[in-house]
This record gives sequence, structure tokens and C-alpha cells, in this order.
Amino acid sequence: MRDYRALLADTRCWDAQTQSAYEAQGEPVDDCILQNREELIALCELIETEKIRSFLEIGSWTGRLVSTLHRIFDFETAAACDDAYCTRFGLSHHFGPGVQTFIGNSRSADYLAWRTSLGPIDLVFIDGDHTEAGVRADFSREQALPHRFLGFHDILGTNRHTEGVRKLWCSLPAGRQVEICRPHREIGLEHSLMGIGIWAKNPGNQ
Repeated sequence: MRDYRALLADTRCWDAQTQSAYEAQGEPVDDCILQNREELIALCELIETEKIRSFLEIGSWTGRLVSTLHRIFDFETAAACDDAYCTRFGLSHHFGPGVQTFIGNSRSADYLAWRTSLGPIDLVFIDGDHTEAGVRADFSREQALPHRFLGFHDILGTNRHTEGVRKLWCSLPAGRQVEICRPHREIGLEHSLMGIGIWAKNPGNQ
């Protein structure tokens, strides 16, 4: 197992500055990875353990997560779908080299055609529309497309903006479910406000 803490040492995740922006504006207006660092480290360990070689992120904010993971793992396929929400706050996308992108709505016919063209994806990480209807639509579509794992951010549903993810996570069909919930020490907490969930239809998915 590689030392992901060291590999991510110079990468900004959701920290006190991000939390302050979120509390003041209701949005995490910050150009960084919007993940709890400890949970991101654990996600990297899962990616290595499960030999994930293709990754698609739905809802990429400024693109820092998918770009960082692609830099670390050099995926055979790295892709992102985003509706450019961050640009409404004066931020820009920073998709690194080799990341295929779709800018638009994940529920559109154009997205479905683009996603189909990607072929099988080992891990699809859903972090876009956090409403129950939105995340359920993304789940329903992606489970019907070739994949190994579906991932979800904010499964703890600690506020009204993310409680829809929790509802979906708790109602998923039977299968393999892994919860990654770690202390969010960069904002001074010994518990998580986010949580990452990994689901596979086949409990023995390899």
C-alpha cells in the first residue's frame, strides 16, 4: 500500500478556510478538493485494493478531485461530468491532462451518449445534485450502465443540502456497501460531516 497521506500532503482538501466560506455563503466557494482529507486517503486505499483502473466523477466542482486521483493512479480512463456550477462563483475548471470531460446535465440525452461511449467504468463517483431526486436519478442511470462500483459523497446527510444522499444510501438494493467516515480534523472535528459510500450490486465484486 502506497503512502497516500504523503502523496496528498501538498493537496488542499476541505479545510477551515473552505468551512468558513461555506458557513458564510452557503456554498464552499473555494478552489480545492471538497473532501475530508482522511476520507480521501481511505478512498485512495480502496482504489488501490480494488485495482480501480477507470474513474468517472459526476459533479466535479473545479475538477481538483478527478485530476488529483488521475495524477496518483494514472487511470486508463479518467472522466468527469459537471454542469459548470463553480463558474457562477467566479471559479474555473482545472481538469488535468488526460481527463475526458462532459460539461452539461448528467440527466441529458447528450450525457447518456457520452457516458455510453466511455464503456465500462470501474468506479463511478456521484457527487453532483445532492437532492434525493437528483442522486437517485444518477444512481438509476449509472447502475444500468457497465460499472464495477458506484460511489457517493455526503452519505451522512448532516444538513438539508445532503440529506437526500443519505436517504438514497439507506435505500439502495442489496449488495456490497462500504462506508468511509473519518474524523474531519482539518476543521477541528473528531467525527465526519460528509462520508463516502461505495456500493456494488454483487457483494463479492472483484
